[in-house]
Amino acid sequence: MAAPRIWAVRAGAASQVDHIFMTRNQLAVNFAEIDGDASALPANRSAFKEAFGRSDMRAAAIPIQAGQLFRFVHEMRIGDRVVYPRKIDRMLCWGEVTGPYVYDPEGASDYAHRRGVQWLRNLSRDAFSQGALYELGSVLTLFEVKSFADEFLLKFETSGASQSHAEGTDETEEIVVKDIVETTRDFIFKRLKTDLKGFPLEGFVADLFRAMGYRATTTRAMRDDGVDVIAHRDVLGVEPPILKIQVKAQESNISADQVKAFCAMVNDRDVGVYVTIGGYTGPAKDFARTKGNLKLIDGVEFIDLVQTHYDRLDHRNRQLVPLRRLLVPDVAIGED
Repeated sequence: MAAPRIWAVRAGAASQVDHIFMTRNQLAVNFAEIDGDASALPANRSAFKEAFGRSDMRAAAIPIQAGQLFRFVHEMRIGDRVVYPRKIDRMLCWGEVTGPYVYDPEGASDYAHRRGVQWLRNLSRDAFSQGALYELGSVLTLFEVKSFADEFLLKFETSGASQSHAEGTDETEEIVVKDIVETTRDFIFKRLKTDLKGFPLEGFVADLFRAMGYRATTTRAMRDDGVDVIAHRDVLGVEPPILKIQVKAQESNISADQVKAFCAMVNDRDVGVYVTIGGYTGPAKDFARTKGNLKLIDGVEFIDLVQTHYDRLDHRNRQLVPLRRLLVPDVAIGED
């Protein structure tokens, strides 16, 4: 007999159908776009996608939402385990699926897709590692718990399991923080690559230099010689050094010839800054090291600068790369 799977299920974004979960002993998920018995649909993901496609849902969201409901109807089994992160009291509720899928709009018509559940045990979030809690932090309504499944089984189904994870060092904290950091960097890179390609990226770089304390303007209305942004410290822009900045939305490595061509436009009194979301070839880096007035900024350093000076970017550019300040555990992140 196959081992039971572990599912995480949410009672709405703010646990608004907690009463259905805890009083009626039913798992209730939204997906109001399917306003009838989902088990009547053909038992394949394509049929579920097609049904969601008849709603006004964004096309990009359809596979995700359809996949969740399909799993709730056809992959979840009686005997599987369920973790419900209860926001009302910060408890994690552990239950066993006891019934097949049913369409039951009573009590909350928007959460009519349901299954029976028997709640077995509740534990405080403090009983679990940071990594286990982070896995439950997915924005999905329904998903299978895999990475920390063993920890949940041990805590919930072992008699007398520890009620606290406070003793000793939680080795998952560093992993969680590193994951958050990398996810944020990936998000910034994706926005720079897709939404700010071309001229918009030049304007973003100019604003970034203003956030760093420079007076910076784009030059495309004045010149077309490879210099995209001019930046300087003084009010009039006449005191050296003046920064001449070239911006490339190029994911592949910038070659030495490209860097040399740009450097030829920078006189000895000015400083050339080459900014790219990608990287540089070895020969390009070697050439730059021979020039005291040339600075190469690759994608890694570019994202570092965005994160460091984000709060001083103008409102429009913060909307283009929307981020929120977040407190995370203050742990050292080791190198791979």
